[in-house]
Amino acid sequence: MGPSCRLLCLVVAYLMYLFIGATIFSAIEHPMEGEMIMQLQKERAKFLEENKCVKPVDLDSYVSSVIAHSRRGVSLSSAKVPNWSFGQSFFFSGPVITTIGYGQQTPLSTQGEVFCMLYALVGIPLTLLLLSILVEYLMAPTNNLLAFMNSKFGHLHQPFHIRLMHLSIVSLAIFVLFLLIPASVLDNIEPVWSWFDSFYYCFISLTTVGLGDFIPGDHPEQSARSVYKTAVTVYLVLGLVAVMLVLRVFTSIPEMDVTTWFHNIPTTEEEDPERQRLQISGALGPLYSEQVDPPAKKGERRIVRARSRREDVDEYEDTEDAPVFARQ
Repeated sequence: MGPSCRLLCLVVAYLMYLFIGATIFSAIEHPMEGEMIMQLQKERAKFLEENKCVKPVDLDSYVSSVIAHSRRGVSLSSAKVPNWSFGQSFFFSGPVITTIGYGQQTPLSTQGEVFCMLYALVGIPLTLLLLSILVEYLMAPTNNLLAFMNSKFGHLHQPFHIRLMHLSIVSLAIFVLFLLIPASVLDNIEPVWSWFDSFYYCFISLTTVGLGDFIPGDHPEQSARSVYKTAVTVYLVLGLVAVMLVLRVFTSIPEMDVTTWFHNIPTTEEEDPERQRLQISGALGPLYSEQVDPPAKKGERRIVRARSRREDVDEYEDTEDAPVFARQ
């Protein structure tokens, strides 16, 4: 199967993966959505029954306005806890330039939208540069760990198996330090989150999905909100560095590089004709004794004197520089 066919199979598999995901999400969430809609309808009917002076059209208009403003991060609680304080703005800047983009808070003015685009245009490459440099620094101790494992287990396991163990150790450390521990911390700080909600938030954020359904520090009674938001932003940046480190270790394993299946770029061995000649049996090229001299020019005579192997030995028999085989 050629690279083009493999690429086509990959595209088909990708579309099938999307289809399967859509099917499972629909099967799981659609019934829950129906129950919630029925609950809202009951609450609406009960409210109108108890408040006959309120018209259904006015109620629906008010609810729609509340929802529209809430999607942009504005609610009645914003009067008590502003969404664009310095801490909240710092937290907003982090997801913008890290491409997490929760979407729960957005610029309200045209000037803010223009500045957000310019800010992201410069900030995203700057963030990628910073993350790449930090990963390079972290690769030094990570490679030292791999060298230590090779020295201890190199005589017991193959290099590929040692690299897999190395990847597992690094991944487990990142999992504990940037998922399990932060989830436990957020579980204790956030008043309405469960531990799984906190773990879900950490995973969705560090994978840069950023759904925005859970935002830390948005509870109106959250103490030290600005400090808390700033600390979460620092955690997100460090978490992205950790995720990139795991990806870097994974891609450094030659056996795990599947991209070579999908292009026609030859490998180093295929590009080196000398290595090809040495690897092909019977293609060693002409020996020294078989090499053909270039043809003589017209009118030129070439004299070739043949010498036997015995004559070569006799020349060295009476000299001190004779090779060992000639004196034996």
